[in-house]
This record gives sequence, structure tokens and C-alpha cells, in this order.
Amino acid sequence: MLKKILLFIVALGLIGILSLYLIVKSVQSGLPQLITVKDYEPLLVSQVFDRNGKRIGEFLRERRTLVAYDKIPKNLVNAFLAAEDDQFFQHKGINPQAIFRAALANLRAGRSVQGGSTITQQVAKTLLLSSEKTLTRKLRDILLALEMEKNLSKEDILYLYLNQIYFGQGAHGIEQAAQVYYRKSVSKLTLPEMAILAGLPQAPSGYSPVRNPLRAKERQMYVLRRMADVGYISKAEAEVAIKEPVKVYVRENYEEYAPFFLETVRQLLVAQLGEDMVLDKGLRIYTSLDLDKQLAAQESVLAGLKALDKRQGYRGPLKNLSEADDIAEFLKENQKKLISDFTPERTILPDGKFADIVPTKNAKDSKEHPLLPPYIKINDTVQGVVTNVDDASGLVYISLPETQGLIDIETMTWARKPDTEARFDLAAIKKPSEALKKGDVILVKVVADKFSSNRLANAAKKKTPTQALPDFSKFLALELDQEPQVEGALISFDQSSQDIVAMVGGASFGKSEFNRAIQAPRQTGSAFKAIVYASALDKGYNPATPIMDAPIVYEEGGNADDSEGQGDPKVWKPSNHSKSFGGDILFRNALVKSLNIPTVKIIEDVGVPWATEYARRLGIYSPLNPDFTLALGSSSVTLYEMTKVFAEFGRLGKRISPLLIHKVEDANGKVLIQNVSLDTRFDKEIKTISDDFETRRKAYLEMVNDPAKLEELQKKDPKHAKLDDKIFFQDADQLIRPTTAYVMTTLLKGVVEDPGGTGGRARAVGREVAGKTGTTNNYFDAWFIGYSPQIATGVWVGFDKEKSIGKGEVGGRAALPIWVDYMKAAHDGLPQMTFPVPEGIVFANIDADTGKLASAATKKIIRQAFVEGTEPTASSNKAEEATDFYKQDLSE
Repeated sequence: MLKKILLFIVALGLIGILSLYLIVKSVQSGLPQLITVKDYEPLLVSQVFDRNGKRIGEFLRERRTLVAYDKIPKNLVNAFLAAEDDQFFQHKGINPQAIFRAALANLRAGRSVQGGSTITQQVAKTLLLSSEKTLTRKLRDILLALEMEKNLSKEDILYLYLNQIYFGQGAHGIEQAAQVYYRKSVSKLTLPEMAILAGLPQAPSGYSPVRNPLRAKERQMYVLRRMADVGYISKAEAEVAIKEPVKVYVRENYEEYAPFFLETVRQLLVAQLGEDMVLDKGLRIYTSLDLDKQLAAQESVLAGLKALDKRQGYRGPLKNLSEADDIAEFLKENQKKLISDFTPERTILPDGKFADIVPTKNAKDSKEHPLLPPYIKINDTVQGVVTNVDDASGLVYISLPETQGLIDIETMTWARKPDTEARFDLAAIKKPSEALKKGDVILVKVVADKFSSNRLANAAKKKTPTQALPDFSKFLALELDQEPQVEGALISFDQSSQDIVAMVGGASFGKSEFNRAIQAPRQTGSAFKAIVYASALDKGYNPATPIMDAPIVYEEGGNADDSEGQGDPKVWKPSNHSKSFGGDILFRNALVKSLNIPTVKIIEDVGVPWATEYARRLGIYSPLNPDFTLALGSSSVTLYEMTKVFAEFGRLGKRISPLLIHKVEDANGKVLIQNVSLDTRFDKEIKTISDDFETRRKAYLEMVNDPAKLEELQKKDPKHAKLDDKIFFQDADQLIRPTTAYVMTTLLKGVVEDPGGTGGRARAVGREVAGKTGTTNNYFDAWFIGYSPQIATGVWVGFDKEKSIGKGEVGGRAALPIWVDYMKAAHDGLPQMTFPVPEGIVFANIDADTGKLASAATKKIIRQAFVEGTEPTASSNKAEEATDFYKQDLSE
């Protein structure tokens, strides 16, 4: 019997051993294959740079950048060993003593208070991507740790550990932790900084130096003293490091830089390389963007939209607070938000508290402006509470967190009730109480650190009776503000490199990711006239061609549904924006003044098909209306397309393929793709058109040297045979004749420089520029597209759902100021340049009224460029010649 019992026990033991063996084997079979460090393929952050090498964004699932072990400072490695596993170089992957010690401590506490995992086990745990607290997972940790110790050196394991672990604030790995918290590489970390990072893996949120400075300081002290106890540093070094203040940073918010541009880059790269490659493989993406120009573009768009929005009136306060306690609570919460939104450097003092908040770039400002809390800067827009409205003195008193300010009635006369049908300058309010009352929570812009008012100063000199005025030195100067509802977009190209240097797709990426610069087809209004006039130059017109500006009416038969043809005819009667007509007017002046009637007559003569083909040749791929309204911009086209066309005028007819990405490198520096144009995104739309033109271009060039084939083409398709020489050249990127493009540039310069030009505000750029305004019916859309020899930029303004942006808000008022502000900044540091003059251009002084050569009797002389052979030869003092076709009223 005893023998049977013993056999049973032995059998049971064997079964148990076999079961354990099978369990271990089963667990081992599911472990990651990690034989060398080359098998380690973690998720890496892809970094995006502008064309000057400035980092502007990231694409990621985990924010990690690998750093080689030999690039990590010895003290940093020692800090982690002291904090996590000082027996690391002695054990074989697990530390039985540490496990027993931790188990005993946890048993006494009745909960988990101490861990016994080695660094190798921690690496195993993170590689298994599991945080479940089960015996199976623990067994997997141990088995993988033992396997790693067999195949990897201790240095390899530390390399994996320091690159894999999570440090909070979205930072994975030691290099990203150094960048996020200190904005420096690991090689430049100080000992106190190293100790803070070494203390983070145990509880990244709990010991966060930006969220819990006191606990971060306590953990730092523990790490430094452990380093001294183990012998890595002396006790004196530890105490010196403990007493040293440490500066830390809130993570940089790249979304503020170029969100629409970055999203466009991401989408294009995902389409070409795949999402996993873009988000996980640590790519280095070098783009065309110029960060300085991009920031200027964003500021210009926002300022311009705010100015437009204010011209339409004030929509009222955000809310009203009547109780003092509610106001106090609001100011307290507002202060917390401002501090949170403000991205400062924070200094942790030796007592574990933050020093006063010091702006990274504005430390000097905080000293010069004592009324400004450090988290509020001049030109910031913040929320405040109206505490008093004084109509007698025309002042509004505002409470802000830790400070106060005043609004002068002179700066808020715009704050009438919104009305897009009323002109803003004819509906100004007279006193602040018409817009504001006590307790209103409003947006205010901080314009100066001390309030002053010439109006009140002059009143005091004249002893005008007013209420007692406050001590202005105790108040900030504020202006009433509001977030714009109207949208806008801007896109800008470098004319030489073809780089897209700036792209703004809307007022706020956070509110709407829809990129209006490249995705929103809108009616172009008069901006499209530039294409029509260019097409006319290649059909026999010249800048001095006279046109009749007189009323015309077009009828389109009867109702299409009336089989008898007796329905009412459709009538279209185009008119000029001014509702007046000028009689005879020169071709150039009709464009400069953006007159509709002459433009319609031009497209009637050259033909809608030719104008359409010309637009296609210049890169317009959006659907175009097949009627005379095309000339007035009735078709919906994207800002991207239109800006390309104008850029090509400035490039003497050469194609522009706006570059989005210069190159993309993998983590090893291998170039994956380079010179990616934004046109790639619209390849489906563009390719059919470009392929057709290319086929025709090659066929035409073959026929040029073959008289028989050319004669055959002239018989088969005389229209194309006659005009193909205007758009087809040996250079496939030459879209139209350089001479035609240059003459167009001189005409568009006239839009800016001539006294009657609709783009006169563009003169403020202070450089040679050319451009065209655009306004659609009912003031739905406003455009300005223009260029200098160096930069081409387009601006659009309007609502997503079409409605009026305000009476009188034409392109020259709503869009052009944005263009001017941006172009001033974009040209900062660039040399003054003039547009290059191609061969085949001659200049002539002509009479501004008749277009004939100027004489002594000419009152106004214009120096105008002509394609050689088209310049006028008759003098303006000769008798008028017979009226030709161009001067006829075509409505007859």
C-alpha cells in the first residue's frame, strides 16, 4: 500500500513538473523574439521641420526618439540604477532578495507598496505591452527577463530600458523626456535634472515636475542620496545638487505653429507611405514651410478677420454675472486657465515650490509692465468682467485676474448691433452703455500697460465738466474684442524655389480642420478676370485696345420646357460694381478698374471655350461655367488654383508645382521620398487635363517641322492650329508666352499703382507688386491675389455657408489688408527686386485715355509694356480713326 502511495506521489510530481514545463514552454512560445538590439523596433515619433530646420510638428503614436547607449551620460545611467536596481550588474535578470523583501513589505502593508522587479524585468514588462497583475504575466516577465540576460549584454538591456520606458507628458524614452521637460538633449542634462528624470518611471504622473513639483523634489532628493549611498557620487555632490533650482517646461504645443499645413503633410504622407510608417517609424520630414512667414500669416489672417467681424457689429457678452461671489470665482478660474494656457518655463526651488511664473521670451516685459501678470502679455485677448460703465467720461472699467483695465469709447464705437446691410462707418455707437453693462463677461485685448486718452486729456484742459477721473497709471489700456465668425484662408509660394512657405486654412484649426486654402471652391469674382484678359492678349488684344463700356443685355431664347418656344426669354444684364458706365475705355484700364461690361465683351469676342482652355492650361481644374458669366468669376475655384495662376504670371508663364515636402528620411537617414508637390494631392483632377495638353503639345511640335501635317491640322482643326503656338513650347513647363505673362504683370501692377486701381492698398507693401481684387454678388466672397518677384500670395475671406460678409466688404477692403500685412512681414530681410523683362517686350508712353502714343497735348501719360509689334504707332493728337469692332456696343 505504501509503495502505491509513493508511486502515486511520484507520478503526481512528474505530472506537475511536466505541466509546469508545458506551461513554461507555452508562455515562452508567445514571448517576443529578442536576440539582439536590432530586434528592438519600438514606436518612434516622426519629426517635422520647416525649410530652415526648425522643428514645427510631430506625427506619432508614442513620442520616442532612440539614443545610443554611448551617448547617454554615465551619471544619468547611474541615477536610474540607484533609483531602480543598484544590483543590476550583479544579478542574472531577477533579484530573489528584492522580490522577497518587496513581498514582505506588501504583506505587512496589506497592499502593494513596494516592487521587486529588476530593470531587466521592467524592460520585459514594457516590451510585452501588458500591465495586468496576474501570475501568468509575472511569469512572462521573468522568463523574458532571463531570456534577455542570455542574449543581450547589460549595456544592451540598459539601452532598451532607457529608450522604452514612459516618463509622462507624452514622452517615451530618455531623449524625449529630456526634450519635453528641459528642451535639451540628454548629453546636456545637469545632475539635478538627471535625478528628476530617474525618479519618474515609478509614477510619471505622481512625480511630474510640471504637475507635482513638491513630490518631484522629494523623489529627486531620494535618487541623489541613493546615488551617494551606492557610491556613484559623493554626499557633498548630492547636497549641492539638491539645493540647485531646476527649470522645467510644459510640453511645446506644435498645433499653434502650422496646423493646417501639418495636417496636409500628414495626409499626403499617409497616402504615399502608409500610416504605420508615418506615425511609428521615426521619420524626419523636411518641408517647404517657413515658420516665421507662417506665424506672420496666421497673425495677419486673425487680425484681418477680427477687423472685418467688428465692422459688422458686436454680438454681445459671453454671459453676465450679477453676484460678487460669482465674479470672484470667475476671475479665480480664469486665472487658472490663463496660467495653464500660458507655456512658461517653471523653476522648482529647493523647497519643492515653483518660483514666480516667468515667460520664456518675455521676462523683460514682466519687469517693464508691473500691471501685467506674467501670464498676460500685451496684444493677448483675455476674458474680463465689466465692473462699471461710465457714460459721462466714456469709460468702461474691467476686472481681470490680478489687475484691472479701462476701455475708451473711442475704441468701441464699432460695437453696434450686428447688421450686414448697414455700413459700419454710418452706425457708430455714441456711449458705452449702448453695448455693455455691469457684470458682462467680455473678451478684451490688452493694448498697453498703462491707459491714456487724448480725448480725456483735452477735455481736462478745456475744463469740460466730467465725473472725477481715476488714476490712469493703475489701469491697463484695453479694447473690446470678439472671436470672429467669418472665415478666411491664405496660401503663399516662394516664386523661385516653388516652396509653399505659408498656409492658413481657417480662423481656428481647433474649431474646424477643413482647409479652405486648398479644399474650398468658391466663386472668384473679378479675380478671374486676370485669366480672361491674359487669354485675350493671345487673341490679338493689347493693353491699348479700346473697349466700349456701355450697357448690354443678353437673351437666351424661351423656356427650355416650352416645346413651342413661347416661354419668357432668360435675360442677363451685366453691370459694373459702380452701376455707372464710362464709354470708351482702354483694355488695361478696364482691368485696372475691374469693369464688368468690357470684360463680358472681351469673352464674347475671344470665346468661352478659348478662355476656358487658357484657364486649364494655367492649372485651373475645378469645373468652369460654359457661358459669359465665367469672365466675372461665377465659377467656384480654390484659392490654391487661383494663386498658382497668378504666380505663373510672375514666373513669366512658367508652371509652378508648389512644393510641400523637400524630403523624408527614415530613422537611419535613408531618403524615402523627395520634392513632393501639393499637386500630388489633386493628381486625379490635374492628370487628365495635363496629359491631354502634353499629348497635344508633342503633336504640335512634331507638326511645326512637318508642313504637310501642319496643313492637315489647319484643315481638320483650324482653331487649335492657329492658337497652339500661344500655349505650346519646347519646354513642357512653359505654359504661356513669357511676353504675355509679363504684359499681364504690368496690367496687374496697374491695379495696384494706378489712382483708380481696385488694389491701391497693396502699395503699402513698399515693393513692386501686382495683383487683383475679387468680390462676388451680395458680398459673399472677398479675394486678393498678388505677387512680387519673390513671393506669390492669395487671400480669401467669407463664410463657410454663403452669406454676406457685410455691405461694402469688397476684396480691397476685406481681403487685401490681410495680404498687405502678411506680405510686409514675408519680405522682411529680402532685397528689393523688379519683375524681369523677357525678350520681345517694348515700352511705349501712351495717352491714358486714347491708348495712342503720348504727345505734348497728352494730359496723363502711362508707360506701358507691349509685346513687340503690338505697340501703338499713331499719336494721340491725330484725328480719330473709324470706330473698330472693339469700340462697338456689342448689345447692338
